[in-house]
Amino acid sequence: MPNRLCTLSLLSLATVAGHIVAQPASTLQPIPLCDLQKQTPQGEHRRVRVEGVYLAGLEGQYLVTSGCSGRSTSIEFELKSHRLWNRLTQMTNKTNTQRHAAGYSDAVLVVFDGEFYGPRVPDPQLPEAIRKNYHPGWDHDNASMTKLVVLEIHRVEPLPADHPCAPPKSDPRKWPCFQNPAPIP
Repeated sequence: MPNRLCTLSLLSLATVAGHIVAQPASTLQPIPLCDLQKQTPQGEHRRVRVEGVYLAGLEGQYLVTSGCSGRSTSIEFELKSHRLWNRLTQMTNKTNTQRHAAGYSDAVLVVFDGEFYGPRVPDPQLPEAIRKNYHPGWDHDNASMTKLVVLEIHRVEPLPADHPCAPPKSDPRKWPCFQNPAPIP
């Protein structure tokens, strides 16, 4: 009898824990991107809802925010729903379409749900002296120390001209919130 009670208690506890861990994305509150970039430990990842400025170009896709200038989060898409995908691509390609060119995109204010990854862990087979000083990034030039695998797009809006991350009118290719490469913390 005591074994049955113990088993029943463990099953109940596992069910409750499973419900807490598997809470629906709709209950997630946006976490400031800057906080995620600064506080997610090396090798960790978690499910998040985050707001930021989305930039795409020939060399990659990034999420940036004011207050963390010089930090970027590399973006990958593994969408469960393509509900706002067309809106995102149309808004990011607006200027390129008008110019009949390809390359850099327009910045867009977005809210994404996905898996946020902290800084990568160096290969454990590297010598310790190298592991201490080597900080592998998530993109091709090691500029983004964090990565977001986007599972769902919740909001896509034009970036207001007065937003701190809006490029200056004098040179729309200069992004104040995206300075590559990012400094090592």
